[in-house]
Amino acid sequence: MSEPATQAANATDRTPIDVEAVRQAAGSVLDPEIRRSLASMDLLDDVEVSADGSAVVRYHLTSPLCPSRFAIDIGREVRRQVLAVEGVTAATVHISDHFLGDELEREVNGDPLPEPSP
Repeated sequence: MSEPATQAANATDRTPIDVEAVRQAAGSVLDPEIRRSLASMDLLDDVEVSADGSAVVRYHLTSPLCPSRFAIDIGREVRRQVLAVEGVTAATVHISDHFLGDELEREVNGDPLPEPSP
């Protein structure tokens, strides 16, 4: 089999990513102020995973006026946890209903992903 044919076969043989594993990874992230997980506070809005391994997570914060620093820290940690799920090749995080949502998303989804704060 030629190299391009092998690559195409490998792309179609990709093991499907467990959407629930992605949801659990994103949901495990703690709000740094409240110290509870996003899942326990029902803040995850949607999780999608494409066949190519890219994941999209939508979540909202406890307040549309949540401090930007918390929003960025939470979003980066969601992205970091989702990227750690086996098979995920890319992750995009969307922050719903925040007055600075677009600006925060640019910060959260920028590359490279910085190391977590201690």
